[in-house]
Amino acid sequence: MQYLCLILSFAWLGFQPDGKIYFTNPSFEDTPRESASPLGWNSVTPGSTPDILPGPWGVQHKAQDGATCLGLVSREDGTSEDVTQALPGMLKAGTCYTFTLYLSHAKRYAGYNLPVRLRVWGGAGRDGRDQLLAASPLIDHEDWRVYKFQFIPNRDMRVITFEAHYGPGVFKPYKGNILLDNCSYIERCDRA
Repeated sequence: MQYLCLILSFAWLGFQPDGKIYFTNPSFEDTPRESASPLGWNSVTPGSTPDILPGPWGVQHKAQDGATCLGLVSREDGTSEDVTQALPGMLKAGTCYTFTLYLSHAKRYAGYNLPVRLRVWGGAGRDGRDQLLAASPLIDHEDWRVYKFQFIPNRDMRVITFEAHYGPGVFKPYKGNILLDNCSYIERCDRA
């Protein structure tokens, strides 16, 4: 019984015997609906929630893994949607980490039809935006493609945020979308 309690304590504290940090609900599975974060995820920006797809806003894009995926949009007023999660393990300052994520673009998304990119933020607190860890290129393809993200936190962090953002070098906000699915676990890597 003592060993079982010890094992459960390590799991609760985020200890990963294989050194990997696993996302909760990495494929954004939940009931399809608009303006909602999937189980295990939250929105950082008040009043700016993502969509669980397919179905809402006429988006019929099939998920890459499981039944549902996540849709994030950017707006003309300079705001954009995001999701965040407190990780079960700590990202240590100065350590190289990597993970993969499938990304796509919906050709039609209730007028939010232009391509955007994904920004990955890390943080120590609830809002999860202390450091921009990585960014994807502009996602303008409708098929699912896997993207590898590699980063080194500048301080210990426990929160990851995914945010839709305008294309590189764009200074005028616009209405765009990006679809996310099937996050891998986060693991340590050799520095580039």
